[in-house]
Amino acid sequence: MKVVLIEDQAMFRDFLKKICREHLHLKVVGEAGDAATGLALCRKHKPDLVLLDLNLPDRDGLSISDELLAMDPAMRVLALSSECDDYTLYRVLNSGVHGYVDKNRQSMEMLKLAISEVLKGRVFFAEVVQQVRQKLRVQPKSFPKLLTGREQELLPLLGGGLSNEEVARELSISRYTVQLHRRNIMQKLNLHRTPDLIRYAVNRGFAKLNSFRDRTAGPP
Repeated sequence: MKVVLIEDQAMFRDFLKKICREHLHLKVVGEAGDAATGLALCRKHKPDLVLLDLNLPDRDGLSISDELLAMDPAMRVLALSSECDDYTLYRVLNSGVHGYVDKNRQSMEMLKLAISEVLKGRVFFAEVVQQVRQKLRVQPKSFPKLLTGREQELLPLLGGGLSNEEVARELSISRYTVQLHRRNIMQKLNLHRTPDLIRYAVNRGFAKLNSFRDRTAGPP
């Protein structure tokens, strides 16, 4: 069985390689620290399994999962991340990946089990994924029930502190359209001020607090 590792942390990538080669007797045919290199390796080697980090320097890991599966529908993809917020795990559940491992909490034995299960054609999702799935299902005002897909796409930008003009330039749409989306999102979520919107987006994983701080810090 051939494996490609797409993971930007060299130490964790070495750990994955050790598990694959020494414990599971798999052939690691390629390693990448970014999405572009990882996609190229997968096109070249057509691996049976891709271990895919969701936090890559050039692209969001989930954004390339569709491309990987389009290369070869038989390819298996196991997502790896330390992000366990509601929005990330909601996206995981609605993507085509075959499993998710929490890098912070899973033991080596659990990681070996996840890889083995996915290679056998099954799925493996860490317990935290099941917990978020249940929470979003039972909460009457969870974001998937209130916001459209387009509104969910805009919330990371709006919640990251971007102005209507900045979002409009980013998405090549009109400022008026962004303003309308902002108003609808805030009404649906019962939010009244921009700081409330930012706080909501950060708490649920739509936006990262560090990114917002970088934007508002100004020059040194």
